[in-house]
Amino acid sequence: MCCMFESEIIKVTSKGQVTIPSRFRKELSLDKDSYLYVTRAGNMLVLKKVDELSPDEITPIFETIAKSEGVTGEMLLEEVEKAREELMAERVVSS
Repeated sequence: MCCMFESEIIKVTSKGQVTIPSRFRKELSLDKDSYLYVTRAGNMLVLKKVDELSPDEITPIFETIAKSEGVTGEMLLEEVEKAREELMAERVVSS
């Protein structure tokens, strides 16, 4: 990457979809099976690859969901681990 911050203007479709510019997808190794986490920061949206999220970034997400759904921290950790295992298994099969 040449720069820390790069920008492009993209259009939101009628279904709320956007296309990430190809050079960004290539530089960030995003393909059709990549999952992104989106965060709203004021009037900005920030996207990050799910498999690059740290536990510190994941924890507040799940705490918010847990409070509203009555889910325990232990239950959440089990689900996260199961999802990661499934994602890794999918990648091994598709390799």
